[in-house]
Amino acid sequence: MKGIRAKDEYVPVFVNNLPEGMQWRWLKQLFEYHGKVIDAFILNKRNIRGKRFGFVRYANINDANKAINRMGILASKVAYRCQFGKI
Repeated sequence: MKGIRAKDEYVPVFVNNLPEGMQWRWLKQLFEYHGKVIDAFILNKRNIRGKRFGFVRYANINDANKAINRMGILASKVAYRCQFGKI
């Protein structure tokens, strides 16, 4: 079908330690600074430590790498943890 992309064309980035009030729209907006975000979502589940987490999917690996590297620098102040994820 036209307009639908294969799952393999997206690059998911796992984001951990999200604040309680964070919404998926804010997560998407925060990560759009680093490149073209396809979508973002926050799971209702929590990690072992009770922290919220979610995924941001990028259109290409270069944008995902930029986000992971830049957010890694920011992590010391905000405590987000980013890495490549599996969806």
